[in-house]
Amino acid sequence: MLQRTADGSREAFEKLYTHYYTGLYRFISFIIDSHEDTEEIIQDIFLKIWMKKETLIGIRSFDDYLFRMARNRVFDMTRQSRSRLNLSRQLGQSIQAATDSTYNAVIFREYHEIALEAINLLPPRKKEIFLMNTRDEMTAQEIADQLGATRGAIKKQLFEAIHFIKGHLREKTGWTFFLFF
Repeated sequence: MLQRTADGSREAFEKLYTHYYTGLYRFISFIIDSHEDTEEIIQDIFLKIWMKKETLIGIRSFDDYLFRMARNRVFDMTRQSRSRLNLSRQLGQSIQAATDSTYNAVIFREYHEIALEAINLLPPRKKEIFLMNTRDEMTAQEIADQLGATRGAIKKQLFEAIHFIKGHLREKTGWTFFLFF
């Protein structure tokens, strides 16, 4: 499929687009809570792929390549929205002189602190379930077995915890981003 797209086949390109659209949409919309922005990012990604289609044959993992492009575009979009965060005022002149990696580290650190604040605001049981899932990498069924609860109840608690954390992040920052723990 990549070879055919690299050769200029619009049909192959459309198949790539159709095949990856749903996964990309889920990935991006989890990070960015805007349908329009998610659609714009997907369109930008596939436009770049089409414009550089000749380079597709040299890509070892198209999945990694595609999702890396999405992640980078999301980072670009968050940089553009820094005015909402008043980040330049908070960090002063140093942020403008910093490298991209330093800038991303600062955003990550601030985001992480706000996310931890949100986790600490969760009720004890919900916090325990959330941490078992994220920190201990336990599935809903494993948590249910350990806590003597139903899988459905655990999934509901996880959903409510994630919804609360995302809402807290949105309230404090004006945008959502990856949940790193």
